[in-house]
Amino acid sequence: MEFSLVATCYNEMKGLPRWRQEILAQTRPPDEIVIVDSKSTDGTTEFLEEWARADRRLKIICEKCKPARGHNVGNEATRCEHLVSTDMGVHIDPRWFEEIVKPFEEDNSVEVVAGSYEIDRKSITSAAARAEYYLEGGGRPKLSPGFVPGNRSMAYTKKVWRELGGLPEDLTQYADDSVFGRQILQANYKMAFAPNALVYWSRPQRLKAFWAEQLKYGRGDGEAAIKTPLAFRLHQRGWLPAGWVPFLTGLRVLEKEISFISIVRALKKADLNALIHMPILLFGNGYHFALGYVQGDKRGAIYCQNCRARLKGFEEDAVASSAKQRPT
Repeated sequence: MEFSLVATCYNEMKGLPRWRQEILAQTRPPDEIVIVDSKSTDGTTEFLEEWARADRRLKIICEKCKPARGHNVGNEATRCEHLVSTDMGVHIDPRWFEEIVKPFEEDNSVEVVAGSYEIDRKSITSAAARAEYYLEGGGRPKLSPGFVPGNRSMAYTKKVWRELGGLPEDLTQYADDSVFGRQILQANYKMAFAPNALVYWSRPQRLKAFWAEQLKYGRGDGEAAIKTPLAFRLHQRGWLPAGWVPFLTGLRVLEKEISFISIVRALKKADLNALIHMPILLFGNGYHFALGYVQGDKRGAIYCQNCRARLKGFEEDAVASSAKQRPT
């Protein structure tokens, strides 16, 4: 059984040499590597071309496109029927590829594999980042029925990708894999879990950077009409002005996600600075996510009908209750 690794990139030269080394260090190497480069301008394209000359497994496709389009182009260009996905910005455990393909090799009826991820501890260098780390408990999700897999650590057959119509290309930048993952659940494909297929994602350091990230996630989810905040639902019913949605969502996130165990984690480290940052971080995350959601919904109602139609009748609440996770 052979497997193709597919990734997209744009101006990734800062981390690309390290990412290449981590791919080359895998205990079970990919049989094929397909990278779709959105016509980078920082030397990424030239670096990839040099790598391709030294490694016959590597295929480079240059096309100016968004990540969803890039994944679709890359998936179509693979020669293997089993596709493995990750992001170029993550750190990759040496056993990641071996672990994420193992369920396919052990059971040929498996159609999708959800890998795992956690926060890169080396990136935790500020009080805001430590606050999130305590709140998230390291950031590793619980892989169980209802978990929505994402491009960061995921594998599936080309048959699944084709049947679902590929990743949705009408979103601006974010949430395409969140929609695709929900389609997988909706279609009830046989999914296995690979908790040891680990990648590590770096986190911002400043509160403003966390909030900018949440604003982008909110816009993507608003365009796709997924993970809808309660306050926004009340707004849709005419019970709440749009201006109140971010504030009330910030309060709700603060109330739901602050926990005794996260406070204890900070106290055990005598990290009072991070403890002070916790409520500020949570409220700001909720506020900016909802702010982005309101903006994204306006665009999505006009330009993202194809994406939204993919999940008609999908029980979003059931997923949220069975698998609490960070936005993908």
